[in-house]
Amino acid sequence: MSIPTPIFDRLLAECIGRPQAYAALGELCDSVGGRTSGAPSGDRAEAWGHALFTAWGLADARYEPFEVTVWQRGTIDAHVDSPAAWRLTAVAHGNAPPAADLTARLVDAGHGERPDYDRLGDGVRGKIVLCDEGAGDGRRRLHRSEKLLLAAEHGAVALMIQSSAPGGLPRTGVCHAGQAPIASLGISLEDGERLRRLIRAGAVPTATIRMTNHVAPGTARNVLADLPGRELPGEVILVGGHLDSWDLAQGATDNGLGAAIVLEIARALASLDQRPRRTVRFALWAAEEIGLRGSKHHAALHAPSLAAIRAVLNFDMTGDPYGYWTPGRPDPGPLLRDLSRRLAPLGMRDHFDHKAGLHSDHQPFMLAGVPVVGILGDLGEQGGRYYHSVGDTFEKVSLPAFGRAAAVGAITAYALADTLAPPLAHLDPAGVRAMIDAAGLHEALVAEGYDGPPMHAAPATPDGRIG
Repeated sequence: MSIPTPIFDRLLAECIGRPQAYAALGELCDSVGGRTSGAPSGDRAEAWGHALFTAWGLADARYEPFEVTVWQRGTIDAHVDSPAAWRLTAVAHGNAPPAADLTARLVDAGHGERPDYDRLGDGVRGKIVLCDEGAGDGRRRLHRSEKLLLAAEHGAVALMIQSSAPGGLPRTGVCHAGQAPIASLGISLEDGERLRRLIRAGAVPTATIRMTNHVAPGTARNVLADLPGRELPGEVILVGGHLDSWDLAQGATDNGLGAAIVLEIARALASLDQRPRRTVRFALWAAEEIGLRGSKHHAALHAPSLAAIRAVLNFDMTGDPYGYWTPGRPDPGPLLRDLSRRLAPLGMRDHFDHKAGLHSDHQPFMLAGVPVVGILGDLGEQGGRYYHSVGDTFEKVSLPAFGRAAAVGAITAYALADTLAPPLAHLDPAGVRAMIDAAGLHEALVAEGYDGPPMHAAPATPDGRIG
């Protein structure tokens, strides 16, 4: 049996019958709001997480500080000058330049993929590129950093990415590791559609972009806490989620939700009379939104002991649970299959995915070969629509779905930590590279500037790309 029935039932009761982290998340959203790592709002959020770990029975709650460059948005004025004049609903992307003041013609680059630039040829040079968030049929959806890189490589002076969400909801998000080489911003779906109608009608729109942003050094802090194992304390199941968010709203779904799930799991496991065999380490990661800085720092700092991490569970915008994700491992094994059956009343199905993905805090561990166990969840229309926009507020977080996700997470974490044999094997560098190639992620990693194992054999990385 994957987990003793009395413990299974107790974790269900704690997470579904008497959850506490959901209310705590409401307090975080309303009293702190958006949380920028390295800024005062990030400091307050980190103190909030540390206090809850301590209050809920994890006596060794601690900070893991590291230095970051703190980007904070200033002013933006983006407007179309001709053939009609109107102000765009726009937000700067993270790490956009400290200042920009330019006027140029627009060119529609479709999805902003390489075939789009092949089609446009030299027509991109000196222009503002407009693209959307989508991808061509059968193609991997590019991260905004990859779209920025392509625009800059082809001589664009700025990039506008059209939101896919209706209702005047432009989206922010990091576009470069350091200062972006060109101005980059998100615009609303409606503005993008109007521009595209004009272009299709034969017009050549001209737009002006003026922005200021602020950059300064700062210190961010991962918040960590351990529940020591009763028999194998040197082996670790790492349960984490990022605490920082973008500043436009309250960061409720992205990723106050994931941070609250981690805290609820910690509270529920700490309440048990019998701890699991292995240590469960909880992490509220800092600076995820600006390039996974907190988890990358932790993985690098503890590189010699990554072999002791038997599995990583990452909670990032985790919705109503329905399956498991084990990147690079087509066979999830009997433990997870048994858990999916026992958790069927909470919505879990015999659904397993193993295609690797990037851009969340599992990434540095996955690339080091550490097993990742993700919980697949459905956020519904609310979560997807308001991603990285002014609409990411607390009322978008479903209490019933939160309780189910926390219960599945707590039971899964306990089962992984309590099984006699290591639940999943680490991948060697060749296995990691095969996983990356199978998912078609090599180009995305090169765009990030990743230069650690096992990517050291990949083509050389140009300077200035995201790392």
